[in-house]
Amino acid sequence: MVASRTWVRKKWKAYRNHAELYGAPSSSLTYPAWLIHDTLRWGRLGHYIALSRRIPGWTRGEEAIALAQTSAGLPKDAVIVEIGSFLGRSAVLLAGARKLQRSGKVHCIDPFDASGDAFSTEVYHTIEGSLHSPLRQCFDQNIYRADLTDWVVVHEGYANQVAADWHQPVDMLFMDGDQSYASVKQTYESWAPWLKPGGILAVHNSRPGKYQAGHDGHMRLVVETVHPPAYSEVHLVRTTTFARKMLK
Repeated sequence: MVASRTWVRKKWKAYRNHAELYGAPSSSLTYPAWLIHDTLRWGRLGHYIALSRRIPGWTRGEEAIALAQTSAGLPKDAVIVEIGSFLGRSAVLLAGARKLQRSGKVHCIDPFDASGDAFSTEVYHTIEGSLHSPLRQCFDQNIYRADLTDWVVVHEGYANQVAADWHQPVDMLFMDGDQSYASVKQTYESWAPWLKPGGILAVHNSRPGKYQAGHDGHMRLVVETVHPPAYSEVHLVRTTTFARKMLK
């Protein structure tokens, strides 16, 4: 009996590790229960939290809620830039919150080609191979199904390329793209100057710890850069670091 329980625990742990690595979404069967749960707990914001659960991705649990709540707390007509959108899980959280506020836009930047750091690309391509449509089309469909098309602006390209033609201050910058250190530094240096004093920087997958080779760029950025005097209110929610850019 003990051996049987141990086997079951090992199998369940292996399943959860696989699901987390591949950003497995909640099943359609569990969605109604999650919708009720999230709506009761988070009010109108819970609708978008529940919708995000149905999209493959890695922003989940407490950090998903924190991301949505941070977006909801931004000023009127907020400009949000998301670096790395994939299939739209976090975009639904960010844009759903702005729709509830009736102002603002979420600018989603992604090449939609399953590129990234060496560790991530294998996972991206595996997910891409399981889809029935190209990544960009799937992203657009997820945003459409969430009724958020009017709240999202898509910039198909790489972060530094889009930054070269950018022209407006940013209220929130969410970094969730290529996590190789060189790419992270280039992205940060391209976009941080546009973040308003008092604006919010959020860096996904930046929790201290061991990472696969070439997959630790966000963690290193936070350790090296995201601290006083440049940033205040620095705190970690699950794997996402949130910080406020200091006023000059």
